[in-house]
Amino acid sequence: MSETKKDRKEKAKDSKLDNKEDFLGDLQRVQAEFENHIKRVEKEKEQIKLHTKSELLLKFIHIKEDFERVLANIKDNGLEMAYNNLNKMLEEEGVKEIRAIGEEFNHDLHEAVKMVDGEENKVIEEVQKGYMLNNKILRVSKVIIGRGEEKPME
Repeated sequence: MSETKKDRKEKAKDSKLDNKEDFLGDLQRVQAEFENHIKRVEKEKEQIKLHTKSELLLKFIHIKEDFERVLANIKDNGLEMAYNNLNKMLEEEGVKEIRAIGEEFNHDLHEAVKMVDGEENKVIEEVQKGYMLNNKILRVSKVIIGRGEEKPME
């Protein structure tokens, strides 16, 4: 039995419809992939900006610490004003010092560089200050912690 002209036309029409649906499905997939790519690129850009900002703020923190060392030995109103302005700028950018002395040792925030006699697992001394940018650690605090053996009173 041979196909009639009408049957062939219907098959061709169905085939065209299937091709259109396949094409539409492919187009929708490509569009979704492109939108995901755009979102991924935006997220990567934000991460790069945050990393760059963190690196720059760490450089300012080193300058702040230089000011602190100088001001511990020399009283100068101009230096104090510059130091205060630098502190204000760091604060406005979201930089905060990590509290350490007297706090419970926290391996996420503190790096123990030495253990001495003192209250167990408490920060006794801060060797280098730590800083956070909003909720991200810029630099951990380097600390000396107690090992739990206190010296007897004489």
